[in-house]
Amino acid sequence: MRRSIVAAAIVVGLVGYFIWSHGSGPSPDAGPTGIVGRDLPAAAQVTSLTGGAPYPLSQEVVGVTVVNFFGSWCAPCRAENPVLLQLQREGVRVVGVAVRDDPAATQRFLDDLGDPFFRVLSDRPGQTLTDLGLDGDVPQTLVVAADGQVLFHHAGALVGTDGEAALVEIRELAGPR
Repeated sequence: MRRSIVAAAIVVGLVGYFIWSHGSGPSPDAGPTGIVGRDLPAAAQVTSLTGGAPYPLSQEVVGVTVVNFFGSWCAPCRAENPVLLQLQREGVRVVGVAVRDDPAATQRFLDDLGDPFFRVLSDRPGQTLTDLGLDGDVPQTLVVAADGQVLFHHAGALVGTDGEAALVEIRELAGPR
């Protein structure tokens, strides 16, 4: 009896949190300065990890695409790497953008921890996050529709309570079809 009361309390708490954090009003990112609901701007430029001319990040969006901004120097990025590897195993298309990072350091990071990305891109100056209207902290994760519209944004690592809630959304929006 006592276990069922505790279980019911946990379920009610989780449902309450979900409703509170995904309430009927607009999400914090849906406002005029938020990226959710907007198209990726052409100004958001990346390069190949091996260099080359900059091009719009939107060119990497093929079908629903998860875009993860990370850095080899970022401890939370290291912590979320196993989660990204799991998404890859589940068939989710994840594109990585190394922010303010040396390409050799990025490659060592991926060699050491595993490469969860369909493609790895570079944003050495860190300008892409600014062009997207986001702060410069990493990790950050977007889910982008095939037409370039941002469907979801999560700031922070995909671990812990907030990260697990974000993963539910990511899987719902970008999981294999």
